Amino acid sequence: HGRNQFVAAAGQFYLAYGLAARDIHASITTGNAPSIDVIASSSDGSKAISFQVKTTPNAYRRNRYGSEGYEWTVGLGVVGKQSEPYWYALVDLQASQEGFAPRIFFAPSFWVAQFVKPSFGRGMFFLPRKAEDISLERWDIVKSYLNVELEPVRWATTWPEEKLVRWGE
Repeated sequence: HGRNQFVAAAGQFYLAYGLAARDIHASITTGNAPSIDVIASSSDGSKAISFQVKTTPNAYRRNRYGSEGYEWTVGLGVVGKQSEPYWYALVDLQASQEGFAPRIFFAPSFWVAQFVKPSFGRGMFFLPRKAEDISLERWDIVKSYLNVELEPVRWATTWPEEKLVRWGE
């Protein structure tokens, strides 16, 4: 535990702050739900997103299996675990001697469940840099999903082959 619990808590609070600052109802589960860290809901409560938050001090990888991008430990519990309203908030604290410059990448559980294989050992999820435009700070996707728009449903249920990479197949 130790330092890791603070890193994890920082990511959860950062997501909740980002949601609240954008007028989205947010609730931190504080460990009461094993795979849900934050729940975001529409103002009338009719639509919700359950977030699993994964936080790392520094996600950037210059060259991971021939791709530039970002990586988080997600664990092997994610294998085959996917549903449309279940998303990952992947927080990169960008820790340095100067402090922190946190950023959030949003990824539907579909991407993570498709990517991580049981043979991976540690259960790492990699997001290529070319996928920044569909994941990095995409608060608009969160908002439009909660407003029951169709585009975020497509985002949450499809694998953008030209943006993501598959390993171990």
